[in-house]
Amino acid sequence: MADNEPSAPTDRHGLEVLSLAQCLTLLRSRPLGRLAYIDAGQPSIVPVNHLVEGNGVVLRSLSGAKLDAAVVGQPVAFQLDDHDPARGTGWSVLIRGRAMLLDDPAELARLTEELESWAVDDPNDATWIRILSDEVSGRRLVRDV
Repeated sequence: MADNEPSAPTDRHGLEVLSLAQCLTLLRSRPLGRLAYIDAGQPSIVPVNHLVEGNGVVLRSLSGAKLDAAVVGQPVAFQLDDHDPARGTGWSVLIRGRAMLLDDPAELARLTEELESWAVDDPNDATWIRILSDEVSGRRLVRDV
């Protein structure tokens, strides 16, 4: 970085703190993230496809009463990351918020067209969840070269 370029803010560990715009750009860069939620008092994490909408995400997963019941109106987190072990660099973005099930047929049709799922072949066997974000944060590890 040139001496006249402003340095990116860092956290107490020296990781670059990402702006909201950077976080949303990174969220759009990968099709698969992780949904974290509490199920019967225990933490659970499942891989899910997603779309970025506003400052939150819409997720598509296999239908299941267990997942549906566990997340409706509850605090959840969505996380996405990437790393380059050879260079020792990487990033992580975290969204915290509340989950709501989506059931509007027109919205589901639109979302089904926009998002290709890695696990769901039958659109009628999908659960769609919107995370209404309370917080979006991200960090990047950048090594000096």
